[in-house]
Amino acid sequence: MGVSFQMPDDSSNIAADNAPGAGKVRLMTLGDLDGRTLAAKAAKALVADLENDLGGTDRLSAGERALVVRAAVSTAMIEHIEATWLSGGELDVAAYTALVNVQRRLLTTVGLQRRPRDVTPDLADYVAAKAPPPPV
Repeated sequence: MGVSFQMPDDSSNIAADNAPGAGKVRLMTLGDLDGRTLAAKAAKALVADLENDLGGTDRLSAGERALVVRAAVSTAMIEHIEATWLSGGELDVAAYTALVNVQRRLLTTVGLQRRPRDVTPDLADYVAAKAPPPPV
């Protein structure tokens, strides 16, 4: 069975306490979740990691924070598809590749970049490695 990503009807986006005639409609957000599922924990941890990579929450614009959250949620969805496939389930290749592309684009937008790593040896270590061994 493939993974389906159908948009829910509008009524499923409304909190249960918003029955017809109950007053204002309250839209659900990630902050409304109690966060006990593994997917929610992973997404929240990735949000924190990405925000730290980008200099901290206080350094991000509202738009960047929104993109970070979307990147984390898409990552959780991708991991779910991967786990389903690796445990013997079917793979919806189109949904998977679309999500991976969305994830890449979101991460690129918020600053996914290669960071060169300094591989220059410490001068003292280099000299010590090149020095002839002491006489025996």
